[in-house]
Amino acid sequence: MAERADPSSLHPGAEATELGAGRLRQILAYARKVFGLDTLLAGVRDSRKDPDVPTSLVVRILFLLGLLRIRSFNALEPKLREPWMRRALGITGAAAKSCSVDTLAYSLSRTEVSTARDTVVQLTRRAERNKVFREGWHGALRVVAMDGWEPISSFDRHCPACLTRQVRVVRNGVETSVTQYYHSFVVAMLVDERLDFVVDMEPIRSTDVRADAGEANVRGHEGELTAGKRLVGRLRTTYGRWIDAVVVDALYANGPFLTAAKQAGLGVFAMLQKETDEPLREALAICKGKAADQIVHTHGEDIELWECRDIETLSTYDGPIRVVRAQITPAGADSSTWCIATTGCASRPSAAQALSIGRGRWHIENTAFHQFTTRWHFDHVFTHGPEAIPALFWIFLLAFNLLQLFLYRQLCSYGRDRGKDVTRTISRLIDEMNDDLARLDETIAWDSS
Repeated sequence: MAERADPSSLHPGAEATELGAGRLRQILAYARKVFGLDTLLAGVRDSRKDPDVPTSLVVRILFLLGLLRIRSFNALEPKLREPWMRRALGITGAAAKSCSVDTLAYSLSRTEVSTARDTVVQLTRRAERNKVFREGWHGALRVVAMDGWEPISSFDRHCPACLTRQVRVVRNGVETSVTQYYHSFVVAMLVDERLDFVVDMEPIRSTDVRADAGEANVRGHEGELTAGKRLVGRLRTTYGRWIDAVVVDALYANGPFLTAAKQAGLGVFAMLQKETDEPLREALAICKGKAADQIVHTHGEDIELWECRDIETLSTYDGPIRVVRAQITPAGADSSTWCIATTGCASRPSAAQALSIGRGRWHIENTAFHQFTTRWHFDHVFTHGPEAIPALFWIFLLAFNLLQLFLYRQLCSYGRDRGKDVTRTISRLIDEMNDDLARLDETIAWDSS
């Protein structure tokens, strides 16, 4: 397959010598040859008029900022004056202008967010054409995990897109209530056995943003569920029938969301928690005193499975719901119970497969949100503004996705099948890329046309 080509041979002629064999040069060669990285970055636009520093250079800097996990603009600024960073960015000539962090922030505040998002959409489509995602995880279904994510908060810095809440803090020995500003999103990430890949993201809109959008009778910020319903509809609009189903937590296990997913043609795997709510209450009543339909012994666990089909007691959803109940008992540990509601095509997989997909929802917590905070510095307020924050995050997500592709499609020595601590192996690769950056002795010729 094309994406398994030798990175040192991806660019023929003089460019092959330029790219060499270091890890940073390998991933850039892979991303440029296989996924058209130059074209993706060149598609990002901002509204500056005749800028001294072209947008293509700004975006290139932000991409490397994310890829190399540089912790802040302050940490980046001295690096921009180093010869090796200028070579990595394709800056040539003594008179060529580099870029200050003030310029980065100014450009981000005027970036067309849709063009930044489009880098991830186009990458996803090209990866699909390259058969990266194959036939799906279970039951030939491609499943996307959706969940709310709160990357940044501040007591001082804020913008019109900020959500607000009152937080009790102790200052000078006195407990008081203060306003905290934060941004929150609903993220959609394709999950399977090995490769996790962010496909879309939707901001949870503040009162000001809702009013500016022309909503009537706005009385506050919208909730995660509202943004989630908007996102599930856009997944179908953006990717067509390539995505089959979504897996979500108990917040989304309600009629309005299930209906929105049904209208978008998507199946749903939804966690169930409250035993007093339908359809879980009906399923528990049916399963009470009944022997398990199936017992599975796998990976040091004993799993008892019950399956209840064609439940129609949820008045706010028009259609049958299947409920899978699982009692999981690890060797030498206490048992736990999982309950999952499925609708549409999500009711095709077996009970064991539905459980596996439900448990796989934690990939978005572990592979994405945990790494975003602890490794990628998404929780740092690089800049602020209604356009600046999502635009920066989209460029970081592009870097995250390309790193996932490089790790699990190109460097087969990395990944979940080669060790328990996947985060440590990824961190080691980042160290190797930073080492390679310091050894660059030839300028990388980026195409920003």
